[in-house]
Amino acid sequence: MNIPQMYGIMLMLINNGRVTREEVAERFEISTRTAQRYMDALSEAGVPVESTTGKNGGYSIPADYKLPCVLFGKDDLSRIKVCLSALSHTFKDDLSEDLLDKLTALADGDRKRMPSGEKLVVDFDSWNGGDNASAKTDAVTTAINNGVTVDIEYTDKSGKTTRRLLDPYCIAVKEGVRYVYGMCHLHNQYRLFRLARIKRIELTDRTFERRDDADVRGALSVELGGKIELELRVKEGALALVEEWLGSEAVSATSDGYVARAKVFGGAELIRKLLSFGSLVKVEKPAEVAERLTAEADGISALYDGMSE
Repeated sequence: MNIPQMYGIMLMLINNGRVTREEVAERFEISTRTAQRYMDALSEAGVPVESTTGKNGGYSIPADYKLPCVLFGKDDLSRIKVCLSALSHTFKDDLSEDLLDKLTALADGDRKRMPSGEKLVVDFDSWNGGDNASAKTDAVTTAINNGVTVDIEYTDKSGKTTRRLLDPYCIAVKEGVRYVYGMCHLHNQYRLFRLARIKRIELTDRTFERRDDADVRGALSVELGGKIELELRVKEGALALVEEWLGSEAVSATSDGYVARAKVFGGAELIRKLLSFGSLVKVEKPAEVAERLTAEADGISALYDGMSE
């Protein structure tokens, strides 16, 4: 039998709660008969695999069963280290350093020699420098870990500053932007708050219980505005930047330039991105995005009225 495959099936049982022979067979590209043999082998090895018949039947392992250890291969450890290193500037604390040291020890490597052998590097830092978020991140992390409500002063995208109480559930990073997600007492709703817009944060003496209806991934999608079909007319000067953004497969050559078509998230982030191309990119579709860009351009032009006189 393939031991790594059997180990993978055991992890699938532990993580999924209940699986069928068909699901195991599809996941590991084996026959249902072979899947059954693996289940039998796991039982013989002492793993408490339980079998249930009927419409909702399948195989499961008791919820309180834990592996005495989890085996990590070289590639597993390398990927974990890449992800942890990418977040090292978001969580500048002793825990991050300790974890990297432990992972390096497991891999029997020297962290000082890591750069020469790195195959994938992820860096969430801005080209324009950090936003001095370390103290705020530390406060939010403490509040999340201990279920403590925080008192924040927050400036929204319209420039309005308010003071509010927040039950922070997690920190989210999307396209390099750090958010705090949680229950806003002011609106009695789950909200995303950009860490850079939090002007002041203090821990309170209030605690909270986490609710089960939180959905940070859904909130991140809403923040981005939902997906739209975007069509752009692109000049030569912006070709490389647009290909870098949307992928070269989204761009095609025409007799008078280039056209880019892709499904992207709408909202304020898209408008800011399109404005960064200046006059080198024109929005063909949808019309509402072109109209918003025109309005923004008119607003920018108004700021400089009279400067040439």
